[in-house]
Amino acid sequence: MKINYLFFSTLFGIGKLTNFPGTLASFISLIFIWMIKQNLSATNVVILYLFFLIFSLFVVSNSLKKIKKKDPKEIVIDEFMGQFTCLLFLPNKIECYIIGFLLFRFFDIIKPYPINQIDKRDDAMGVVFDDVLAGFFAGLIIHGLIYFFRI
Repeated sequence: MKINYLFFSTLFGIGKLTNFPGTLASFISLIFIWMIKQNLSATNVVILYLFFLIFSLFVVSNSLKKIKKKDPKEIVIDEFMGQFTCLLFLPNKIECYIIGFLLFRFFDIIKPYPINQIDKRDDAMGVVFDDVLAGFFAGLIIHGLIYFFRI
């Protein structure tokens, strides 16, 4: 069975639709993450997250062999993983998703330390884990907002 790595790494072609593929993929990912978290137990959500993480590394690694560019903008499965990382342990509340989207995009675009260090890698780990770390920071901030301000 032959896998179309680009089909999956572009999130079914979303990465080829616009001049802002990362933002579009991040936004569309919110819908899928909401549905996943709404319909699965917390344990199954974490298991699915880990599966998607391994799968994304696999398809990005193989896609990079074909595209031969550092972090090609059409590869957007990493945006999905970043958003999923951000929202993984947050409540399924619209406020969390809006703030999560905005903060994740901020960290993904600005790439402060140590995200910028991971982004320098020229491999699937660099493509995926800079977004995972951006999602982690965004989620951490939202947890702080929930704790201190009860959003």
